[in-house]
Amino acid sequence: MPISDDALQKEKNRFIAVTSDAKFGQAIAALTSFEGEPWWHLVVRMDDGSWRVAKFSDLRESLANTPNAADLRLGDAAELSAVNAVDRYAVDTKEAQLLARKSPAQVLVVTDGLPVGILVEGVTRSAPPPSPLARSVGLEELGGKYVKLKDYGSILLSGSKK
Repeated sequence: MPISDDALQKEKNRFIAVTSDAKFGQAIAALTSFEGEPWWHLVVRMDDGSWRVAKFSDLRESLANTPNAADLRLGDAAELSAVNAVDRYAVDTKEAQLLARKSPAQVLVVTDGLPVGILVEGVTRSAPPPSPLARSVGLEELGGKYVKLKDYGSILLSGSKK
């Protein structure tokens, strides 16, 4: 039995998937076009075929003081965590959820050639309130010139539908 659509469509499993050549600003533009939220996961297929992930909100925090963050090639981003991937038809939903729970990032990428979803386990989508002393940089501000990007063809692999 394949991984169920119900599991993949849960709100906590929202994501944008891009290639390693994508710039951080392009990923933000894709998130904006999908009407995504900062708690969504960014999934990056690396040059060697492996997968890495991070929440957009975590990237925002770590890249807030990085000059030209929008131009950062995601294949070079140290802020991304390595995760496993499984073919949607290779395991059932319970086994896939267990694999996600055992992962250090508690995320599993689910593919059918390209990513069709992610499973996030043991994590809530809420973030702690920002420190009143910290300057909160918005994702749009970090996105720079890419926020209005219209064509993601070469970097966008897939994303969640609201």
